[in-house]
Amino acid sequence: MKIVSYGDGSIQDIQKLEESFSIKLPEDYKDFLLSSDGADIVDGVFYVKDLKQKILMGGFYPAKSERGGVDLMYQNKEYGDDIPDNSLLIGSDAGSGWILLVNDGENNGIWYYDHSYFFSQSSDELNTYFICETFTDFLKMLETTPPPTE
Repeated sequence: MKIVSYGDGSIQDIQKLEESFSIKLPEDYKDFLLSSDGADIVDGVFYVKDLKQKILMGGFYPAKSERGGVDLMYQNKEYGDDIPDNSLLIGSDAGSGWILLVNDGENNGIWYYDHSYFFSQSSDELNTYFICETFTDFLKMLETTPPPTE
């Protein structure tokens, strides 16, 4: 896996996100935003146990986009009504799924949000699947999960 960083982030942009969405971001994710303010992920794969699927990662949204693309503020304002409180859409797979960071106690962790019902298991009742407990664990998964075999 290769991380193609968008550049350094700022503590002010992170604080603005936390205030705007009333969420306390985990330290490991804040550290990532400070050092990589979002990134494209090359050849990073994660596994969703409940889907029994390996999924190719696309990238992580920046806190502040200066390239005219989608950033954390835009994505979460646009789709905030679709996600639980105390959560943030932080990235996307290579297709149409989103990566959701949840920070609300018992459901803390990184989740896969199949908002377009790409997988046959997804429905109106269930389309969000647990991946792992921390952002650090998610990055490790991206580094170590072998690509799917045809």
